[in-house]
Amino acid sequence: MGSFINMFYLKILFFCAVTLIPSQSIANDIATIDSLLKASAAAQYDHKEIAISYVNQAKELAKSIEDPKLNARINNQEGTVYYISGEYELALRRFLSAYEFAVKAEADVEKEIALNGRGLVLMVEGEHEVAKEIFEECLSINHSLNDSVRIAKNHFNLGILQNELGDLELSMNHLRTASDFLINFPQKHLNLMVNNRTAKVYHEMGELKKASEKYNSVLQDSLALSNWEKTFALTGLAQLKFESGSIDEALSLGRAAYGTAVTHGAHWDLKNITQLLSQIYKKQKEFDQAYHFLSLSKAYGDSLYNEDKSRQIARLQLKLTQAENENLKVESEKDQALLKQRNRLLIFLSLLVLFSGFAIYFFRKNVILKERFNASLQKKNKAIEKQKLHIDQQNKSLLEMNLAKTKLLSIISHDLRSPINSIKQLLEMKGKGYFNEEDENEAYELLAGQIRNTEIMLNELLQWANRQMDGVKPNPSMVNLPQIVTEVLQGYSFQIKTKLLKTEHQIVENMDIMIDKVQLKIIIQNIIGNAIKFTPEDGIIKIHYELNDNFALCHIEDSGIGIDSKYHGMINGKDYARIPSVRGTANEKGTGLGLLLVKQFLELNGGNLIMESREGEGTHFILYFKQA
Repeated sequence: MGSFINMFYLKILFFCAVTLIPSQSIANDIATIDSLLKASAAAQYDHKEIAISYVNQAKELAKSIEDPKLNARINNQEGTVYYISGEYELALRRFLSAYEFAVKAEADVEKEIALNGRGLVLMVEGEHEVAKEIFEECLSINHSLNDSVRIAKNHFNLGILQNELGDLELSMNHLRTASDFLINFPQKHLNLMVNNRTAKVYHEMGELKKASEKYNSVLQDSLALSNWEKTFALTGLAQLKFESGSIDEALSLGRAAYGTAVTHGAHWDLKNITQLLSQIYKKQKEFDQAYHFLSLSKAYGDSLYNEDKSRQIARLQLKLTQAENENLKVESEKDQALLKQRNRLLIFLSLLVLFSGFAIYFFRKNVILKERFNASLQKKNKAIEKQKLHIDQQNKSLLEMNLAKTKLLSIISHDLRSPINSIKQLLEMKGKGYFNEEDENEAYELLAGQIRNTEIMLNELLQWANRQMDGVKPNPSMVNLPQIVTEVLQGYSFQIKTKLLKTEHQIVENMDIMIDKVQLKIIIQNIIGNAIKFTPEDGIIKIHYELNDNFALCHIEDSGIGIDSKYHGMINGKDYARIPSVRGTANEKGTGLGLLLVKQFLELNGGNLIMESREGEGTHFILYFKQA
């Protein structure tokens, strides 16, 4: 009896050992994965390859563990490393996978991290409104979790987004809010990121001393400083020194920034610092070095541009593939269930062969059913493939139409901004009692004229936009160039009068050109509007014309503040980068869209643009139009 009891206990111990050993092994693997992900996060800002290596080790260990939350963590970490290094398409893929795993696991933290990563990639793509919605959703999740550090990160990202949109005050508000939430977490790496971006916004606001102090505070924090933030701060200080004329200091800081940028390998940082070093060496007349770094900057820029061009396609394709995979998965599960059912029937019929001659009948029936099922499945697959092609074509058409609509709305809102502001200014001046009776009559005439001109402009833009819904294309006709210039000058009469500007318009005969009339008006309005905006009171704007063998030339010169030399290449070059908006001499706001539209519409109509400018000495635009 005693030996029986001993044997019984031995069996129980053996069973416990067999069941506990795999459980203990899984626990050890999870602990190892956790350590690897922490090591990857520690290296992500300094050494991309090392960070990815840790993630790959974690992925290998996780293959034997079916844990969606763990897979969400791994994909989020891999996406973060790819985002920091500028590989945005890979980052987006990882964040989308992480989101799916997080939804399955009902893990709010990992879901928010995946959403935040998607928002960052969308912001890089220029889809600011969608990115803003995602960041605000992340903010809501983190408020419910009461996570101060992640709330700070959401405000930091919103600050970057508003900085990209040019709203510096709102950007600064978000960055200050981020700092407030981080006040109890002084050792967090996020503090340095917030300080760096705050310094950049101060720089753009013109508060250079505050910008320098913030950058230096980042560099002094040796405990938390990574190569990523060190590069950003050194580049910012180098830019400040370069703009202040301290070329040697700018070069020293720039070389240091380049060294750290090469270490962590982020193309965005490498593009910015090599561009700055090229400008510094050019200033020092070391043209070989200037050309070397300009070539590097172009290579890094081209890399980012190519990735940017492919990113939206990859993202759309990824979403379609995921939707298709989900549908195929459901269909496959149904097919598998049906196949199992038929296999059971086949086994049952095979057994009945031993007992009944009816087995042959049932077997043949099953074969026929299976053939019909396969034929039906093939037919469904063909229908699904045909429908997929149809949906792809519809998505492509919708995308092209949405892009055209977005561009048309940007053009209309941009061109109506100036006349509407003029009307608003006149009404505000009247409401504040600035006019006597004589001035009020004159103001009324100006207001009436401005409203008429705005109405005409709006009607023309809407008619033109209606014709352009399938894409922005020119509709050329013969147009008298001096007549259009005269109409534009009349439309700006209030702004010209308000700033006490003098205009000289040398009208000539027989100056007909072939061009889309509305696009011509947009071109002339933007150039003359910029001349008014950047010319101080009592200045002068001169307009005259000339003809050569193929083109009619329109010269528009002003005695304004001129254009910063760092933008000359962007304006006269062939690329279509948006010029950063600068406030006018009367604090007028802009969007940076005007010169981009001018270049695009001139090229669409076979023309060209040349700009000559010296700071403090005015600007001279030469517009080339095809003669009629």
